[in-house]
Amino acid sequence: MDKKQLKHYIALVHFLGELLGDQFEVVLHIYDGKRMYIAEIVNGQLSGRTKDSPITKFALELMEEEDYRQRDYLVNYKTRTKARKILQGSTFFIKDELDQLQGMICVNMDYSKQFDLADHIIKTLKLPISIKTAQLAEQEEGFAGNFTEILSENVNDIITEIIGPDQIQSNLSLTQEARLDIMRQLEAKGVFKIKGAVPQVARALGVSEPSVYRHRRMIQKKS
Repeated sequence: MDKKQLKHYIALVHFLGELLGDQFEVVLHIYDGKRMYIAEIVNGQLSGRTKDSPITKFALELMEEEDYRQRDYLVNYKTRTKARKILQGSTFFIKDELDQLQGMICVNMDYSKQFDLADHIIKTLKLPISIKTAQLAEQEEGFAGNFTEILSENVNDIITEIIGPDQIQSNLSLTQEARLDIMRQLEAKGVFKIKGAVPQVARALGVSEPSVYRHRRMIQKKS
């Protein structure tokens, strides 16, 4: 994507942010062929993310599985922030004329105001419901099913999602083979396509950045 196209999409993100209002977070992800990064974000306070935040594990999976080749967009899937706020997400794939992925525009809607309104109506009508509507939504059958996304604030969140917190916390006792196995998982999930992933992986595994590059070369030779 050239600078002119990038400027166009950044303007589009700001247009959507103003048009939809502060209940909507609008994010522009750009893929430069090697790394995916946030080029612009409007109303990032809804998820706590900034331009320094990574794409999510869910978005990585869409990239690795090349889901964008089968469709142009996804709509109305459940997302959750690190603070456990429930949002509703939609993603539009930006592709070139050869259907190669160039980026994504993601829109996340905060419908907590709608929940508050529903709770107010229930209270006003004195209906026999003792649970908050937001809690009902979270308990909805299939909530954790297809297209559920956690809005990560840093790469370490994604690493923890993939390999689990126990392995992160016990990194000092990991053998080299165990570290290589973790690296294989991270490589398979596309974590190294996230801008700034290498230093965070190094910290999570308790190794140096050169060691991460060396382990990656070893993995790539065996694949």
